[in-house]
Amino acid sequence: MSETKTLVLEFVDEDNNTKSVVIKNPKDDLTKEAVTEAMNTIIEEDALLTNAGRHLADIKNCYYRTVIIDEIPFAEDGE
Repeated sequence: MSETKTLVLEFVDEDNNTKSVVIKNPKDDLTKEAVTEAMNTIIEEDALLTNAGRHLADIKNCYYRTVIIDEIPFAEDGE
């Protein structure tokens, strides 16, 4: 079994489309206030553009996403 944790930052662009930034291996103890502050800085400094060249306009959401992979073993020949 393996587990992968990411931090998802959801923004709204100037066309009101949701755009996500996914960060691998984030710290476990981040507060919503700290993440929101960083997201506001990204917007204020115009640090990221969408693939279409649009600007991020507002924060929509932020959350941790954990994916657990529990592989099912295949039967060996003769089992």
